[in-house]
Amino acid sequence: MKVNQQHQYTHLGFSTVDKIVIWIVPAILGLILGYYTPSIVQWALTLPWIPFEGPLKWINSFHGPWLTAITTFLGLIAGIWLSAASFKESLDIRISNDDILLNINGVESTFVKEKIAFAYLDGKQLILIGPMEEELFREKHESKNEKVINAFAKHGYKMVSEDPYKDIFRRWVPDMPELSPSANALFKARDKYLQDGEKEDLKELKQELSKLGITLNDKGKRQYWRKHQL
Repeated sequence: MKVNQQHQYTHLGFSTVDKIVIWIVPAILGLILGYYTPSIVQWALTLPWIPFEGPLKWINSFHGPWLTAITTFLGLIAGIWLSAASFKESLDIRISNDDILLNINGVESTFVKEKIAFAYLDGKQLILIGPMEEELFREKHESKNEKVINAFAKHGYKMVSEDPYKDIFRRWVPDMPELSPSANALFKARDKYLQDGEKEDLKELKQELSKLGITLNDKGKRQYWRKHQL
């Protein structure tokens, strides 16, 4: 946890040790796997049955030290790419007395303090709730929960121990009479994306349902909902 003295932001994210491990370990594993790839391919082709036999035979048709050099280099690149993807997909949190800046997957969201009623942690997920009881934000964070709680308290944000609305969530089933036809249509579309694991589409439809006054909480492949104040 770092405090930016100039702008008075508390920064939450990967620790220095975490960053070193994330950069080094995948790169080393990539190097090792790449170096032994030709040998692994030769061994795999001795098995009675192996998937992707055609591509493996193609790789095995090449010989010479340059092949090992190429696969080792490709393994290193794959490890570096994996590390970069891990950082991009991790939640970066900056908290000040005036607002909260949240960045994940290259998308930054800003929430001013007056628009945040309270926050809470659900396991490793950070959830922000707005003044109309609407869910503003929900993403997994990388810091220790204690550090997150302390940072919010330091800057004067209300942090509760659990979701106070957890008991009013209801499981969605098709064509619920309590929901409008447009809301049910969005739920049906989300249900398909939920089964297929289409995360981006899930988020977009969740935002559309929020505009209709509905807050969602997915549990596995099931959708639970509640109405918030309008």
